[in-house]
Amino acid sequence: MNGGTDHPGSPMRAATLLLALLLAALPFPLLAGQTGTASTVLGVSVEPDSLYAGERVICAVRVRHPEGTLVSIELPDSTALEPFYPVGQKHSSSMLSRGLAEERFELELAVFGSGSQRLPAFALLFRDTRGRMLERQEYRPASSVFVRTLTPPGMLELRPLKPPVDPDFPFPLLTALLLAVFGMAGVVLLALFIIKRKVRLFAETVDPAQEARRKLGKLHNRLSSGLPPAECYAELSAVMREYLERHYHIRALEAVTQEIERDLRKLGVSSFDAIMNLLRQADLVKFADSRPSAEETRNSTRQAEEIVSSGRSGSH
Repeated sequence: MNGGTDHPGSPMRAATLLLALLLAALPFPLLAGQTGTASTVLGVSVEPDSLYAGERVICAVRVRHPEGTLVSIELPDSTALEPFYPVGQKHSSSMLSRGLAEERFELELAVFGSGSQRLPAFALLFRDTRGRMLERQEYRPASSVFVRTLTPPGMLELRPLKPPVDPDFPFPLLTALLLAVFGMAGVVLLALFIIKRKVRLFAETVDPAQEARRKLGKLHNRLSSGLPPAECYAELSAVMREYLERHYHIRALEAVTQEIERDLRKLGVSSFDAIMNLLRQADLVKFADSRPSAEETRNSTRQAEEIVSSGRSGSH
């Protein structure tokens, strides 16, 4: 009997089983890279989520795919994109691990209309290194943006990108400060002018003869109390010079005796000789070391009082 003979199909079945085991042991990314089924959209984000018509949003799309696969993004035509308008696009790639890569697409879109606007659908295209199409995936993001209604809904003009704004120089504050400074300076100058005018008016209203008699009276009393004659003549000369300057409007306080004599002579003062004798006597005491007695000094003081009294309505 031939019951112990091997079956002819046994080696074939063993080879088929071994091939099946080898195929099962191959790594999944390799198979996925060959078929393209491992590509995945990780997410879509949009920033900002609220804006005015004509402003821009950045829509970021992340896609993970097998290494060696080329990925691109395809937007629909302008009609399907409304109310969005493509402005620009950026693309970057990164390797996550051996056999696995990630793409990041940044779409810059201008938004129009008003209210809540859902992001448009797009397509992801997967090709091999030779450019042959492996897969096309349609994707509709769930994200949306809100368009505020500050501008008319029919506006279709792109808003310019907003550059950094430098802080404004505080011109109003500086102007107010300068006005305050000039105002205070004006008030101070006005106050000084008023004070000077009042002092001048007060000096003009005081009778020079009356003021001179008051000072001569005090000087006479001090002489009786023991004031030295030399000091008395010095003060007597000062009182008389002040009186002559204010009464006859000549330069007497800082002038020498000869200048006073010249000016009084021109004016034709009636007490000219008495005034000059008194001033010369004072000069002798001051510059020639003259030593008058107390009685002579007292007589000079009385003579000065008489000059002042006689010249109150003095003739020029």
